[in-house]
Amino acid sequence: MELLGKRALVTGGAGGLGEEIVQSLAEAGARVILHDLPGSGAEAVRDKINARGLRHEVETVLGDLSDLAGLKQAAGAILDSAGPIDILVNNAAINPRDPIETYSLEDFTRVQTINAHAAFVLCQAVVPGMKEIGGGSIVNIGSLTLAGLVADMVPYVCAKGTLLGLTRSLAREVGPAGIRVNLVAPGAIPTELERRVWAGRLDEVNADVLARQALKYRGSARDIAEAVLFLASPRSRFITGHELNVNGGWYMG
Repeated sequence: MELLGKRALVTGGAGGLGEEIVQSLAEAGARVILHDLPGSGAEAVRDKINARGLRHEVETVLGDLSDLAGLKQAAGAILDSAGPIDILVNNAAINPRDPIETYSLEDFTRVQTINAHAAFVLCQAVVPGMKEIGGGSIVNIGSLTLAGLVADMVPYVCAKGTLLGLTRSLAREVGPAGIRVNLVAPGAIPTELERRVWAGRLDEVNADVLARQALKYRGSARDIAEAVLFLASPRSRFITGHELNVNGGWYMG
């Protein structure tokens, strides 16, 4: 229960990775607020975790990260209700995959807004409270794709690059206040999205991933959640501005 009573906010908490992150933080004793879209299944995820009878019940806040003004207002309401946030996990993202010439400017901008600009808005919202309580941990979720290993994902990878820049620059800025900022970069993690996108080709995809990894087994969403838990906890008290690759040795940077 190393996070007992800590207040955590997780975006995209109803997705495959997000659900595991929410669950791992709740298991460690945190009071978790799960943020996701209306219709995302956030309430079902919340109820499933709460049925386990953990120390604190997960709460949900529904909203669209593409509405930055609305997000800023929602963040203010969360802080007014829950008090300062100890842990922020910027996990939510959309992941289109098409050649660069097929994207409109609006398509590109939407990916940046949801995947990166929303993280800036939330960091800006929670940092003052973290300073007041003498510290906190922000964990951004990056991607293996930032290493240049996957084609046809320019908007997505650009946004992940912004998150890495945010991680490093903010870690330098808020370190004196005892606030740590890190990034977890997942590899190819089997999720429901993978099963939908690659239906009928899963064996081929699995073989390709294993051929690229040094470790010859697939990771899981729980592996990512454990990395987030580590960076959110006092066990990583001397780590900030770091990109933690959790990819089975596909990319070693």
